[in-house]
Amino acid sequence: MSSFSSRPLFGGALSASLPAAYLDVSDVRQVPDTQEVHVSRAADDVSCIVELLQCVPGEGDECVKFHFDSLAHDNSASSSSILSIFALPSTTPFSPAPTRGGSLPAPLCLVGEQALVKYGRAHGTPECVRVWLAVYRLAPAANIDVVLSVNEPLGETALRGTQGMEASKAKEVFEEAARSLKIHDWAVFAE
Repeated sequence: MSSFSSRPLFGGALSASLPAAYLDVSDVRQVPDTQEVHVSRAADDVSCIVELLQCVPGEGDECVKFHFDSLAHDNSASSSSILSIFALPSTTPFSPAPTRGGSLPAPLCLVGEQALVKYGRAHGTPECVRVWLAVYRLAPAANIDVVLSVNEPLGETALRGTQGMEASKAKEVFEEAARSLKIHDWAVFAE
């Protein structure tokens, strides 16, 4: 089991519990203002990204599928598949309805896979990446979807489906980050 610590995100406006050994990518390169990116220092290349995105059309499954498909498009994935859409244990997605100053609603989650050429190279053998995704819908309090994703490279193989999913260290990182994500300052969602 990894050692986790609470990490400030977006200047402390949000926080999440991440592995203590993860590196904040903004310490070494430019990261868009709407993203927080943390990566494993181990050879597994697991990354955790929190994004503040405009609320997308659709409810429930449609919303989380839209964000997964958008990520596959942005990654130039040659193929992608959704393995499961689920709620964190003992939660009801998108509830309670958010109010400014209130707590974060429970997310709707998805696990899927994408085949993509590593680091945006134009050519090469596609690698399979398992994507763990949580969407926190802040509407009506703010027109924002907070999207947390944990990306788990699986190597140069065909899409694997659910094989090895339960023993995944990335699953542990995802579940801890998704359960612990908190809003401390709603001003970060200025409209």
